[in-house]
Amino acid sequence: MKTDPFKAIVDKITRGRKFLITAHMNLEGDALGSELATYILLKKLKKQAVIYNNDPTPEIYNFLPFSRVIKNNLAKEDFDVAIALDCSDSSRTGKVKDSLVKANCIINIDHHVSNTYFGDINWVEPRVGSCAQILYRLCKKFGVIDKNIALCLYTGIFTDTGNFTYASTDDQTHRIASELMKYNLHPHILYDRLHSVCTPLDLNFIGKVISTLKFDPAKKICWANIMHWQDKGYDLTEVVFSIMRLLKGVEVSILFKKIDNKRTRVNFRSRSCVDVNKIARFFGGGGHKRASGTTIDSSLEAAEKKVVSFIKKHTNSSLRRPA
Repeated sequence: MKTDPFKAIVDKITRGRKFLITAHMNLEGDALGSELATYILLKKLKKQAVIYNNDPTPEIYNFLPFSRVIKNNLAKEDFDVAIALDCSDSSRTGKVKDSLVKANCIINIDHHVSNTYFGDINWVEPRVGSCAQILYRLCKKFGVIDKNIALCLYTGIFTDTGNFTYASTDDQTHRIASELMKYNLHPHILYDRLHSVCTPLDLNFIGKVISTLKFDPAKKICWANIMHWQDKGYDLTEVVFSIMRLLKGVEVSILFKKIDNKRTRVNFRSRSCVDVNKIARFFGGGGHKRASGTTIDSSLEAAEKKVVSFIKKHTNSSLRRPA
């Protein structure tokens, strides 16, 4: 008989004493909101808990409650339970993996279609728009939702649904957001904290990226190159993609970022009919059907040629569908 992962997780949390919480590298709102909501939940249940991440917390998320407790280095410790959130594969936790796999039990809570089910308990719902939306049910079960948890969960849902605009947004998403807003949240303030971040120099940089835009002959694929990516403490990737999404008829948008002469970061977004997770997986990455990424061991120019050629060859039928 197949075990219900929700019930198994409730049992592990109830019985467990010491917990490790982590998420994927390159942190964003859903990963951080989910981690902090879980941390607050566990502390309310009188558990020992630590959040340990591979990367520092981006500055724009410092407003989240308890964000200062997050650690980027950890002494050797033993944990009853390790909880990996919003993470499709254990390798995506980076340096945290060593601590993760030593725990007595790994709980894997995620919504990526590319999830490898690496946990001892796997609660994976690819149709849900964010990990935070999944965690809402867990917090509701324990009856511990307060304003801090509500803010963390709402931030995760808000960011990973593209401000409620992505195809994964459904009636459940809005119902849960409505419930969370009862805790005196202010979406307009959250939007300003997350999106009013660009300086004039940033806009100049974004303009240079947009000036590199290229298109396939059918104008169904567009891509841009970044030769010198700037780590700003906040991610300009989504700003660039939000501009690319304005292009009528474009189905697949791609951003190539030069890491060094032999490595290129590639991010994908699609509008409605191309599964970019399959494209990213072919090149060793993964993610969602409409948003995925990978890192390719090639120069930017070589990566561009490989990826665009692959998309043209393997998605022709999808790209010929009416816009």
